[in-house]
Amino acid sequence: MYKRQVPAAVLSAIIAPELVMPGGALDLSLGNERLLAGLVAVLVAWRTRNVLLTVAVGMVVLWVLQVLGM
Repeated sequence: MYKRQVPAAVLSAIIAPELVMPGGALDLSLGNERLLAGLVAVLVAWRTRNVLLTVAVGMVVLWVLQVLGM
């Protein structure tokens, strides 16, 4: 019954620390580009259920935020 959730749980456990602790220090501020891009990706995943679109949008948002220097 719960076997369908295992890949998502494992992936979340790997990715979540990088989103909230870039460089090894906790950063929950609006200046954390990875966290902002991750939140946008979560929203896209929730609305579309499309893995490829989620990854693409998350990466584009991250790149744009890094270029803008936010």
